[in-house]
Amino acid sequence: MSSIPVDRQFWRLGLSLTGFAALFALVGYRLHYLQVENTQRLAGMAEKQTARTWILPATRGGIYDQSGAPLVESNATWLVTADPLYMDDKLRAVVMLPALLHQTPDELRAHFESGKNGRTIARGLDDPTAEKIRALKLGGVYLHRDFTRIYREGALAAHIVGYTQHDGGGGAGIEQQFESVLAGKSGHETLRIDALGKPILTDGESIAPQNGAQVQLTIDVTMQRILEKEVMAAVDKHAPKNAMGVMVRPTTGEIVAMCSWPTFDPADRSQFTPERLRNNALSFVYEPGSTMKPLVAGAAVADKLASFTEVIDCEHGAWTYRTGKAARTIHEKSGGHGPLTVVQGIALSDNILMAKLGIRLGPDRLHEWIRVFNFGRRTGVCLPGEDGGIMLPQKQWSVLGSCMSVPIGHEVAVTPMQLAMAHAAVANGGLWQPPRLVKRVFTQDQDGGVRDLPPPTLSAPRRVFQAEDAAEIQDAMTHTMTEGTGKGCALVGYTSAGKTGTAEKLIGGRYSNEHNVGSFVCWSPAERGVPAQLLCLVVIDDPSKNGRFGAETAAPVVQRVLQQSLEYLGVPKRADLLPDDGAEHEVETVVAKGDRPRTNARSRR
Repeated sequence: MSSIPVDRQFWRLGLSLTGFAALFALVGYRLHYLQVENTQRLAGMAEKQTARTWILPATRGGIYDQSGAPLVESNATWLVTADPLYMDDKLRAVVMLPALLHQTPDELRAHFESGKNGRTIARGLDDPTAEKIRALKLGGVYLHRDFTRIYREGALAAHIVGYTQHDGGGGAGIEQQFESVLAGKSGHETLRIDALGKPILTDGESIAPQNGAQVQLTIDVTMQRILEKEVMAAVDKHAPKNAMGVMVRPTTGEIVAMCSWPTFDPADRSQFTPERLRNNALSFVYEPGSTMKPLVAGAAVADKLASFTEVIDCEHGAWTYRTGKAARTIHEKSGGHGPLTVVQGIALSDNILMAKLGIRLGPDRLHEWIRVFNFGRRTGVCLPGEDGGIMLPQKQWSVLGSCMSVPIGHEVAVTPMQLAMAHAAVANGGLWQPPRLVKRVFTQDQDGGVRDLPPPTLSAPRRVFQAEDAAEIQDAMTHTMTEGTGKGCALVGYTSAGKTGTAEKLIGGRYSNEHNVGSFVCWSPAERGVPAQLLCLVVIDDPSKNGRFGAETAAPVVQRVLQQSLEYLGVPKRADLLPDDGAEHEVETVVAKGDRPRTNARSRR
């Protein structure tokens, strides 16, 4: 049988080889793409699919008062999370978990049907509840150690300690200011799982957290309670818009108590409104009124422009000062006085006497003294939200304006903290101390070892008055408590120096006779050679009933706060200042007009 000759078709062989070459090239490119160009992304995807990482939160540091009493601590609790994509029995989880988590089945079902892993189901569970959940052995449901912030004193000192936000970070007060040291450093735990979501026990990583530091304050919890109780009593009595108080140790600048109203409960976020969260002791800016007078009078005496024994004509309530063609008239609303010594003018809070002293100082020297008192700038207290007050530039100060307004507490606006520290300098022999709120910052290891951390940086103390000048200002303010506007609020058994203040508020660009800020600053003991133990300032903003002047609203609060606090500290009383009959006396202040009280004493055995 003869064969049929066939031509060799080399083109088919070439085409096949070309096809196989192209295929191998495509496979090679794909392998290069996967193993070289895209290796990091694919490795990351594999890591996410085979690894579960949980943050191990650090224990947030506590906040304590000056004696070590806890104000804020963190309790160990449990956090429940779920990976719905790896849950093996969602129906059983929906049936068993609601009673333990205090959630409805519908709420849990929404979590489990979301299609996303890493769902946070519940926080703050105690150990028994966590054990019950663990016993259910629900695949894809996990328990993690967590911490819940506990405010041991409830709403006490809320504006000082602050609060924590949903993410655990500080939201105000010390919680915010010391976030970096309180928070500590979180650790983490990584667990490998297989394709079915089961843990691979031989492959994992665990890094322990570093717990946060502890912050010890200068606050005394007992005196904080006293201050808040008395300020709240004034709020109930006078129905103001705002109220605030500060109590310090003049010799050290330590803040032992500070409060602000309206207030809030750090554990109740439903109360978190801007008005409640504002710390009025640091951010309420107001014209200080007559509480400015002893400071300016002291400045005039320190500059040798007057003496406390000098007699100045107070013009019986009306005085006009002329310079060139310009003139300004000062009126004394209390009815006015004739000739008074500077001490008497401070005690009776005479505006005309103070305006005359302001003119003697002149715009430049008066401006310089106001800066020395630290007005117009922050005090540096280690809390967020402090205001620097309001002070016009020096070039805008004038004789008819600033020199007659600032000495009576107008044109310059201050915060309660600024004013308290300025008067504390007088009480401390003329030495201004920066406000100190934090006593100590330290860490504790698991073995009980303690390591101190650097304290907050404070500005250096500086001298405002010479010691003798400060002593004379204190003597004048002591006269205020015995013969002047503070007479009704003298302490029982203790010497005291103080000054009332009532500043009219600007309403619609004009000073209002019906809207006032009443204040009172006082310290004790107030005698030469004896260190002042405590100074207290209380400010009542726009009281709407039962009086509106500082002697009516703020002074009785300060009296009760200082009396209770000095007795709590065990400061000895002077026998010559106790009632002759040995009975305690409750002083009731009745003010008819201005800051000039009369008193009715009622004995109480």
